Amino acid sequence: MKIKQLLGMMALDANANEVGKIDDVEFDPVEGKINAITIVLKKNIISSNKMEIDFEDVKSIGDYVLLNKEINKEAAIEESKKAKEEVAEEAEEVEAEIVDDEEEAVEEAEEVEEAADVKIE
Repeated sequence: MKIKQLLGMMALDANANEVGKIDDVEFDPVEGKINAITIVLKKNIISSNKMEIDFEDVKSIGDYVLLNKEINKEAAIEESKKAKEEVAEEAEEVEAEIVDDEEEAVEEAEEVEEAADVKIE
């Protein structure tokens, strides 16, 4: 089976509940094996969340990708939301640090400019 064939396949958990569709595959070309798959958990038409599953948790691949583990889709969606929020918070912190660094650089430049304006007699 080619990796392209996996993309878009429906994933089922151990209880045969639909989890979502395969969106991406993490492939290790050196070892020639798949390390993980990413599943899009569809919440509604507008939004979706992604979940990464270790390939070891894949039981079989046929018409569907059957997982060895039970997936609580609602819990996975909540976990994905929390992860997105954490990333957003980290991005805000980095952005704030950049702004602080820029302000410090402007202050230093102004000080250098003022020092340069001093006449030496």
